[in-house]
Amino acid sequence: MRGPLACLLCLCLGGCGDPGTARGGAGQPRPAQPPPPVEHDFGVIPHGEARQFDYVFDVRRLGIDCVPLRAHLDCSCGHATLLLRHRNGTERALDGSPWSTNAPTADETLVARVVIDTLPKDPVDLPPTTVRGHVLLQPVHDRDGSQRLQWPLLARFGIECPVLLQPFAALDFGRVPQSSSPELVTTLRGDAAHPGVVFGPATSSDPAIEPVLERAGDHWLLRARCRPSTPGNHVALLTIGTDLPSGYCVNVGVQWKVVPDLEALPMAKLSLRADLRREQRPDEASSQFLLLRDHDPARTAGFTVHELVDADGRDARAVFAVTFAPVPTVPGQQRMFVRYLGGHPAGFRGRIVLTKGGAAGPFLSVELVAFPTKAP
Repeated sequence: MRGPLACLLCLCLGGCGDPGTARGGAGQPRPAQPPPPVEHDFGVIPHGEARQFDYVFDVRRLGIDCVPLRAHLDCSCGHATLLLRHRNGTERALDGSPWSTNAPTADETLVARVVIDTLPKDPVDLPPTTVRGHVLLQPVHDRDGSQRLQWPLLARFGIECPVLLQPFAALDFGRVPQSSSPELVTTLRGDAAHPGVVFGPATSSDPAIEPVLERAGDHWLLRARCRPSTPGNHVALLTIGTDLPSGYCVNVGVQWKVVPDLEALPMAKLSLRADLRREQRPDEASSQFLLLRDHDPARTAGFTVHELVDADGRDARAVFAVTFAPVPTVPGQQRMFVRYLGGHPAGFRGRIVLTKGGAAGPFLSVELVAFPTKAP
């Protein structure tokens, strides 16, 4: 009886598995060599326009059954979608899962629909270049994805922009203090094939960026002023119309980061570790400092301590000595040194609130933490 029972057990185990997956193991065959790239030349694309092409992959040449998972392009202006096209012309999309139901049937062809959209690119000429990508496939017998393979695809294209922007084709204001309103200027003109282009109007996707166009001889000036609002990173898009017959609009990307006028660098937190059973010597506290910066040049350079409190709001001025020293090479910047004076041997957590104008502010809050030195 043991022989038939053993055979029956083997058959039962062999039939177990996740529904929708093909059976097999690591011993299944693999392609003898990587498949050659599938290529297409999109030509020179006018800036602002898009081109589409369907790459066709003959998966039969791999010699094994594979499930297409996804496609990838090494370019922000490229997007690829995987489809299975039936011989009758109908198409079905793939969801990226490795189930055998997503493998192409004998009547289906794998297609990677690639769109090259030049609109997100900066408005500059791009010489013919090659963008690499791939289609990711997984053999149907591969249960853990360890045998996945990449089928390369190549996209060749160039970009022709009818206008010239100098010196900036995109605007980066960098760090913008809240009290400031910086301005960047770039010039616009038609290229050699499009002389005398008239520009306008200019609009912004964010009211914090105000664009103004001015004609200056054979070119135009684009002035963009940033009026910061909420702190953090921001992006906007300036759209400048033209009188070109194609209706082409120039899109200029803008980015900036709004920062408070009062800053503590590298961050608004100072942590120190010391023997909290005694007062620190001055030399022990020489590295316990932050850089303080006031971006408003109309204010005086000096910071003062408005309050120093623990986590419960109790005054802790007797626990720390806070001193300031100017940075001669950077106007409006100081170093704030903090030295522990004793009184909290178990550790301290609280904050220092600095001011530039007494009780009226503005204020800068700095988190302060002191840890006891670890026992040797």
